[in-house]
Amino acid sequence: MLALVRNELWGEPLTCRVSENEVAEVLQTAKEQSVSGLVANAIVRNRLPVGEDMTMEVCAIQKLHEKKSSDMNAEIALFAGFLNRRNLQYVIMKGQTMAALYPNPAMRTTGDIDFYCPKASFQATQQAIEERLGVVMKHSNSERHDNFTNNGYSFEMHSELTIFNAPSHQKYWKSFIDKSIENEPFQIQIGGEPVPVLPPTLNALYIFAHLMVHFMETGLGLKQLCDWAMLLHHDRDAIDTARLDEYLRGVGLKKAYLCFGAWLVEKLGFPEAEFPYPLSPQHRKWVAALHDNLMKMRVAGIDLDSKVGHKVSLLHSLGTASIVLKQTLRFLPLAPREMLWRFPVMAAWSVKKRLIS
Repeated sequence: MLALVRNELWGEPLTCRVSENEVAEVLQTAKEQSVSGLVANAIVRNRLPVGEDMTMEVCAIQKLHEKKSSDMNAEIALFAGFLNRRNLQYVIMKGQTMAALYPNPAMRTTGDIDFYCPKASFQATQQAIEERLGVVMKHSNSERHDNFTNNGYSFEMHSELTIFNAPSHQKYWKSFIDKSIENEPFQIQIGGEPVPVLPPTLNALYIFAHLMVHFMETGLGLKQLCDWAMLLHHDRDAIDTARLDEYLRGVGLKKAYLCFGAWLVEKLGFPEAEFPYPLSPQHRKWVAALHDNLMKMRVAGIDLDSKVGHKVSLLHSLGTASIVLKQTLRFLPLAPREMLWRFPVMAAWSVKKRLIS
């Protein structure tokens, strides 16, 4: 699976073959890791002999990704156009803004549409959306976002771009996030519409910080690591490495950034010369443990949701706490303050969610 993903992202020649008997297992693993479009496209482009039935299935996956990506881009363009005409301040993050950085954007698996509004514009934007689209925001029992659905698409309106566990990290983050968005406006084209996104240096921090939340709790999908890799590759000349270093130290994620960077290089084929910082043997020694964890914990998170559901419940809270404890014990040196502060933060959120529910 990784060989096919590397071929799709970097054009790395395939040194292995997937047989007709193996392709179903490869596709199942790719689905669990949310990279089935990348894998299917690589199989088709390389004309791998996987048998007639599997060829039809692979092509169906490829075509489905193309349609979903095109439809979502059109929805984002409509939504962004509506906000742009009203001069409302917002940024769309993750999702299709990451897909635009891929060699074949349509092959990135689609998800929700996430957007963030700075505090000064949040209420006005929320009111405009509810009036124009005729929707009512549904509070998610989270401090981060409210939910609504439009034209069959799930939107998440974030009042917090992300939340760090350690209070000092959160205070530092909030000291510059809105200023950076205001002072460094950045746009990309999606569906023919200019869409505000996070500036490259800030995005290089945010995507990784979001990735770490999933790594700690529900298992990290390979798609999220591919997003990070594509961002670092595409914006390598625009990222201010000195400022990014300051950001990473301020939120306690510098060592984790470097160790995951070593994984990008050794397992995903990321060009080491393009990584923002030198990677030492001390960072590379974590690659094997990270790789083993990434392949297993994603399935553990999926299993938890399938057994107890993803909604607020005691069983889900206990299951998540168990995963966080295991991750903390194994990877504490990568981000010690963030990981240790996770437990009191989880306890407070769990009580708040159940009270609200």
